[in-house]
Amino acid sequence: MFCQKSLYFLIVNYHSTAFIRKLLDSLNFSERSQFHIVIVNNSPEDYSIKDLAAEYCNIQLIFSEENLGFGRGCNLGLQTIYQQNPNALVWLINPDTTLERHAIDFAIQCFCNYPDLAILGTQIRDNQGNIWFSHGQFNRWTGSLKHTQPLATTKSDNLGEVLPSRWVSGCSLILNFAKFETCPLFDPHYFLYYEDNDFCERYYQQGYQISVTQAILVNHVVSATSQNNVSAKLHHATYSKLYFLQQHGTRLSLILNIIYIGLKTIIALGQDRAIAIGRWQGLKQFLFTRQHGE
Repeated sequence: MFCQKSLYFLIVNYHSTAFIRKLLDSLNFSERSQFHIVIVNNSPEDYSIKDLAAEYCNIQLIFSEENLGFGRGCNLGLQTIYQQNPNALVWLINPDTTLERHAIDFAIQCFCNYPDLAILGTQIRDNQGNIWFSHGQFNRWTGSLKHTQPLATTKSDNLGEVLPSRWVSGCSLILNFAKFETCPLFDPHYFLYYEDNDFCERYYQQGYQISVTQAILVNHVVSATSQNNVSAKLHHATYSKLYFLQQHGTRLSLILNIIYIGLKTIIALGQDRAIAIGRWQGLKQFLFTRQHGE
C-alpha cells in the first residue's frame, strides 16, 4: 500500500553538472512518485548547470553569490522549500550519486509506515560495490564516528522498513518537514564535512526520531566532488571534526583527537607535505577560533 507525499530533491552543485546529469537520469518518474528538484548552484561561474536545468521539468535553480560550502548551501535550499511547502519531504542528495530503481517508493513508504520519523538516511553503496554507509554511531568519549557495521545486512524486499540510527550521512538524507516546528538547518560553522553528524546529533538530543533504511537505495562515487585538492579537503575535515567534538563530545575526546591529529601532521611532514599542510591548517583554524570564542 502506497501513500502520497510531496517530495523535493535538494542538490548542492559545485562544478558537478556531469554528475548531476547522471543522478537525474537515475530518477524514476511515476504517477505516485511526483517530485520537485531544487539545485543550489554553489559555483556561480558554472553556467552549464543552466543548460542542464532547461532539459528537465520541475527543476528550480537557486544561485549563490559565492561557494557557501555544503551546509550553508543546503540551508539556502531548505529555507526556500520550507517557504513553499512546510510539510514536504526533502531528500538531500549528493551530486555524485545515483538512485536504485525502487528508491523513491521505498523512501516514501518509510514515512508512511513510521509517521513520527523526522530524519531518514539510506544505506549507500560505493563505486566498488561495497556498503559505504549502513548505520551511524557516535562515541562521545573517544570521538569515534562509525558509519558501517561489520555484519551489515540489506533487506530490499521489506518495503519501507527502517532501523534506528544515531546519525545518517548527508550524502543521502531525507527530512520530514512536518515533524519540525521551524525549518531545520545546518550549523554554518561547518564548510565541509561533519555537518551531517552535527545536524543529526542536535536533533537526536532533542528527541527526534532518526533512522536508516534496511535497503541500499543510493550508489555513491565517494569523494568525487572533493578529491582534487587534498590540502583543502583535510583542512576542512580537520577543523570540522574538532569543532564537532567541541560541541558534542567530551573534553577527553577533544584532547585525544587534537593529540592524534598533531602526531599525524608531524608524521605526514616527511611523507606528503600537502597532507601535512591541510591538517595543520585545520588544526590552526580550530585553535584560533577556540581561543577567540568564535
